[in-house]
Amino acid sequence: MHIILPKKVRSIIAILNHGGFHAHVVGGCVRDMVMGKEPHDWDITTSARPEQVRELFQITLDTGLKHGTVTVNFEGQLCEITTWRTDLSYIDHRHPEQVRFTDSLESDLARRDFTINAMAFHPDEGITDPFGGMGDISKKLIRSVGDPVERFSEDALRMLRAIRFSAQLGFDIENQTYYAIKTLHRDIGYISFERIRIELDKIMSSAHPDKIGLIWDTQLSTHIFPGIPAFPESLMKACQDPHGRRGPVFILSSLFYGAFEQESAEHAGFLLRRLKYDNRTISNVKKVLKAADLLKAPTQRNIRCACHLYGVKAAELALSVLALDNHHQNKDSIDPSLVNEPLPLQISGTDLIRSGIDEGRDIGVILSLLNLCLYEKPQLNHTDILLLLSEEFHKKLHGNNLL
Repeated sequence: MHIILPKKVRSIIAILNHGGFHAHVVGGCVRDMVMGKEPHDWDITTSARPEQVRELFQITLDTGLKHGTVTVNFEGQLCEITTWRTDLSYIDHRHPEQVRFTDSLESDLARRDFTINAMAFHPDEGITDPFGGMGDISKKLIRSVGDPVERFSEDALRMLRAIRFSAQLGFDIENQTYYAIKTLHRDIGYISFERIRIELDKIMSSAHPDKIGLIWDTQLSTHIFPGIPAFPESLMKACQDPHGRRGPVFILSSLFYGAFEQESAEHAGFLLRRLKYDNRTISNVKKVLKAADLLKAPTQRNIRCACHLYGVKAAELALSVLALDNHHQNKDSIDPSLVNEPLPLQISGTDLIRSGIDEGRDIGVILSLLNLCLYEKPQLNHTDILLLLSEEFHKKLHGNNLL
């Protein structure tokens, strides 16, 4: 295997070496290079102390001095450089209370989460792999470094990270590592919902989003998705289809629609806010769920209505969500080709005012009624016809004292 580091990363290592220190690229970038992928970030581990790193480079950022980390900007190349260390006791199932610098690269690698992330590389020395990461890559396994119960007790987020790496890489989780997650699943409650959400999005946006089902298999779901008892088999199959619907909005909408027969949009809003999702994602999921309720009877009228009220994308996703439901009586009649951009109403409030309808409340009601007409018969969408209908609606509204 021939690994070539970018020139600027090699230069950073060379500067540290010439300063009398050991230095290696480490972690995910080594894993990616071994797998033939281009790393997005470069991390370096070194025997140099943070103050020594700062002396060797002109531009540095103190991004984590407490834990021995300095970020170096070398000719535009950013690298996090961390001193070899061991982590002492963890105070919150997430962060080490204290770190201790060490003189051993292997001791530094021993504190890391998974074997595939516990490898180091130097251009002259090759790969340092004391825990079998290369073998686990060849076996396509996610395995904890050392005792998985100890690793997950230190940092409970690692349980969700194991599933995330499984989804991104298409690897299985090694048996002891997997059972440790099942044993310690309640500890995920120590982790902030923001961190959980970040991992969830990476899983749902990965090459293998069906791996999200492991959250239910390991019972992590009892804290993350309370009230959703199982990951639907039909959704699992949809996520496995490389040409099918995917992505966070589709997966989340399908989960909530399958779990809550009534008020699924309200349940989704509550749980997604709890997971600290942004307003746009929450709104998109709620639109899909409301469109799905309307499209339980997927008539052309209802499809037009859903497109108008919630948008074409939400209507399309709603049809896909409904297609997962084996109990949906009309699933065979759902035809996504019926979904079209709604034609804009060929009349405006200004036109109604010009025609003599000047009451503000009347205008809003009449425009809504006209849209209802177009859901049934789009061919009515002509200015002359709509003006005639508006006149009739205006007479009816006032003649029957409906307002």
